Formats: sequence, structure tokens, C-alpha cells
Amino acid sequence: MLPRKSVAIIKLEIHIPEVVRALEVFSVNRKLALEALSSEVRSAVSSVFNQLMSSEIELFLGAPEQSDNKRNGYQPEREYALKGIGCIRIRTPKDRKGRFESQVIPASERIDPRLKADMAVLHLAGLSTRILSMISRRLLGIEVSKDTISGSLDLITGEAEKWLARPITGRFWALYVDGTNFKVQRRGSTEREPSLVVLGISEDGHRSVLAIEPGTRDNVDSWRAVFRELKRRGLDPKAVRIGIMDGLPGLENLFRDEFPGAMTARCWVHAMRNALAKAPARLRDGFKLLADNVMYAGSEDAAREAFAALKATMGNDATRAVACLERDLDSLLVHYRFDSRFWKALKTTNAIERINKEFKRRTKSMETLGEATLKAVVTFVALRLEMGWQMHPVHSKALTNLPKKQQNAVEMAIDSMGILN
Repeated sequence: MLPRKSVAIIKLEIHIPEVVRALEVFSVNRKLALEALSSEVRSAVSSVFNQLMSSEIELFLGAPEQSDNKRNGYQPEREYALKGIGCIRIRTPKDRKGRFESQVIPASERIDPRLKADMAVLHLAGLSTRILSMISRRLLGIEVSKDTISGSLDLITGEAEKWLARPITGRFWALYVDGTNFKVQRRGSTEREPSLVVLGISEDGHRSVLAIEPGTRDNVDSWRAVFRELKRRGLDPKAVRIGIMDGLPGLENLFRDEFPGAMTARCWVHAMRNALAKAPARLRDGFKLLADNVMYAGSEDAAREAFAALKATMGNDATRAVACLERDLDSLLVHYRFDSRFWKALKTTNAIERINKEFKRRTKSMETLGEATLKAVVTFVALRLEMGWQMHPVHSKALTNLPKKQQNAVEMAIDSMGILN
């Protein structure tokens, strides 16, 4: 069947005298004139919708099965928030048998579904249900309850779940793994529930959130399930060359079992924190300076020489702190076996921890956070971050040529860019 030609349902007529009067009003009080013009537009749109529903019930009653049915007045007039227009007045016609249900504007609907989707995005972006409810009358012309705003997330939860389970089509050579906790409401109580997060670096150097899965962050079996799910979704285990993680016992061995061709790297930030906690207070500043020489050395050989110097200098005064670094030294220096462009990115789990912080920042403003809402929130955050990441790969010269403090500032700015369409 050929598509029907579209027909305009609103006719606009302009009369010169009226234009003159309107322009005079604009010259006197522009704000008042805009409000008057908007009111005229809303009135015209209301009339069009009411006529549509009137025609709709006539067509409904004209069907053979409705031969015993007739019109029976109207439902009470109500407000309806229409995207791009504002609040209009609706009169829904009734039939005697109570069979008619409008498809133009359903009887239970007070807000345009497109506006609901917009409110869901604003909620995900950080505005609380309370604030959105407070400003809804001013922005939409109709007051929206907090429950309605929370329910608006249902419109995008399905898409969020699809994205989280999407097929992995690219080749990812580096994986960051880390866990974080969220406060989730279940059956009237709030509980801390962990999520396991995997961030990948593709062959072209761009980052992507590959997994956000429920599980126990300190449980190796939970991580095994996450890795196997990634492979089921299409992650090529042969392409993975390195995994960057903190010090969960057993996780490095598990990672190498699941990705046999990969090496594992420990996070320098975690290692330094653990070592400094074991160093005597009077030696911590000196210990950190010597450890920085290891962390920022120009080659693996130079790093090992710097560690030997640290060990010799500390002597017997900081044996526990030195042993802490020495135990993980091989894993801490793995990044030197890759192109020097990636050294900074592979030294720490900062990239994925920054994601976890952003997740928590976004969820903090929400009074309630159920499991479905959590999925929508983290998906929104991940998509927004990925849009920013597409601007610069991890080895971008725009980052590596900057001083250290500026690098961090630029990276944070990039991470906070992006718009969800």
C-alpha cells in the first residue's frame, strides 16, 4: 500500500490589522506579548486535538459492532503537557457503553511520552525527582509528581539493559577491572550492592565500558562469571594482552586462566598506598620520592635500578614497605613491555575508578535507587563518557605533551563531555 500524503491539520491565517496590533504590543511589553501569543497557540492546538478525538469517537461509533452505542458527553476537562507547546486543555468524548478509548490521548495520560523521555534524561543527568517536580509547572505548564518522574525511567530501562548486554564487536587488547558499591532499595530497605566493572581499550586506543555486572567485588568466582559473559558476547580472548587491576587475591591468576595470552598489571596507586601505610611516618616522604623514581622511570631496566636504590637507601628501616613493593614489582613494571605511548594509561586503574566515581556522583542526587533505575543511570553515564572518549584515544599527544597536572585536568574534562541524544 502506498503511503498516504500528509495533510496539514492546522490552518494559519494572518490579517494585516491584527499583525499591526500584535507588533504594537511587542514594542510595549515583549514578555506579555509572547505569553499572549503562546496562549493563542495553545488554544489552537487544544482545539485541534479536541476535534481529532471527536472525529475519533465518530469513527468508533460508526463500526457495525457499535450499533447499540451512542455518544454520551465528555470526560471532565483536563490539562495535558504537550512537548514543544506546553499545557493544553483536553475534552475526551464518552460513549454510553464505556467502550471508547482514545488512541490520540489516552484517558490516563497527562504528559506527552516524549516529555517523559526528556524528564528521564534530566533525572539521569543528576536532577532529583524532587527538583524536577518543583520546576515542572514552570517548564511544562503542568505539575508532575515525583512518582511520575521516577516512573519515566521505565521508558528507557529496556534500552539500557540491551546496551549492557550488547554484542562486543571490536578487538580490545587491554582490560581494566574494578568493583564499586551502590546503595539500592529493595523491599523498603536500602542495601549496599556491589557491581563489577570492566573497561576496555580498543586497537585504535579508544576506551569503552564493556561490562557493569552485579556480583561480589572481592569474590574471584564473580569475576570468572563476568569474564565468561564478556567472551559469550563476542570479546576475543586472544586479542587481550593485559589486564590492569588492584590487589584482589587470586584475580591475577584467574585473569591469566581466562585470557591465556595476557599479562596482568597491578595498579601503582594502590601499591603505593599499601606500601606507604607500612612505612614509618618519619620515612614516608623520602620513601615516596624514591618510589616515584621507580614509577616514572624511562625503561624497565631503569625502574629496576631505581628500586634497587630505594631498597638500599631504606635499609632495615622500612623493610615491610619495601617488601610490599618488591612482592608486586614484576606486575607493577609490566607496562614497560608495551608501546611507551600507553605507559601512563597502563600504570594505574585510575581510568576505571574515575568511572565508578562518576556513577556514584550521578546516583547520589536520587532519593531512591532501584535495580532498574541503577541500570538506566550507569548506562547513561557510560554512554556520555564514551562520547567524550571518542575525542581522544588514550595515547593522544594532546594529553601526553601536557604537564602532569594539566594532563589530569584535561582528562577529567574529556571524561565529563558528551550528550545523550
